[in-house]
Amino acid sequence: MRGLGLLLGVELVRDRALRAPAHALGALTTQKCFEHGLSMNIRRRPERGSVWRIAPPLTVSTDEIDRAIDILEKSLREALDEVAVSTAS
Repeated sequence: MRGLGLLLGVELVRDRALRAPAHALGALTTQKCFEHGLSMNIRRRPERGSVWRIAPPLTVSTDEIDRAIDILEKSLREALDEVAVSTAS
């Protein structure tokens, strides 16, 4: 994770040592966030990997940040479970 203030970038990788981007996981998690009420933005570029740009408005409240984190966590868990099932098949 990298960033300053409210602007963060979270890179999703399949392997930390190789830093291979996790494009499918990022796309699926982004979709699930949207379905649960959180609009996320993910950048998928070969030279930059799979990076979420998290940039809430400056007027965001602590409660809204907490809700966004809850949605992101739920969505990521769901996406990880789906990816695990699809790769096991």
